[in-house]
Amino acid sequence: MELDDLQRDALGELFNIGVGRAANALSQIVSSEVMLSVPNVDLVTVAEVKEMLVKNEFRHFSTVSQYFEGPFNAEAVLIFPESNALVIVSHMLGHELAPEELSEYEQEVMCEVGNIILNACISALADLFCVEFSGGLPHHQFNDSEKLGFHLGQDSDYVLILQVKMLINRENIAGQMLYLLGLQSLTSLLSHLDRYLVEQGIK
Repeated sequence: MELDDLQRDALGELFNIGVGRAANALSQIVSSEVMLSVPNVDLVTVAEVKEMLVKNEFRHFSTVSQYFEGPFNAEAVLIFPESNALVIVSHMLGHELAPEELSEYEQEVMCEVGNIILNACISALADLFCVEFSGGLPHHQFNDSEKLGFHLGQDSDYVLILQVKMLINRENIAGQMLYLLGLQSLTSLLSHLDRYLVEQGIK
């Protein structure tokens, strides 16, 4: 299964609404403007995810995962390279700390960041599709490209990848969001998307 150009662009714009909400919430926390780029969306198979992470130089990374249930179910995963995660933690805490001190707070801070970003994106879809989702608690893990800590392949056939860049105090921080979807959930997502595009007179 593949996304056509209209679906890919539409998903990018819809997720961008959630990303914008997340950026506003994060800006209030750090008392400085946080900017998140328009997500670049792609749909790949589970088998291709590891290859894409390696290609993007993701070797050691910090992940936050959260499971959502609704008209389609997905495990949402926010991924930042470990070095970028520590930069985010430093800005979120708002004061200078040694690297070992930053590591002590990483799990708590990244769960908060992940909760804000992942929930904002799912909430945007819920609002635009007029549906409801329930979400679990965010879960943080340290991973590397050889051992993916989230449950790729157990109930998922496809992965919706959103590449985003975060700008905090002029520091550019690259990351990715993954939405792990079974075939039935992906079909439901695209059905809701196509219905929305028809309602908007776009399709």
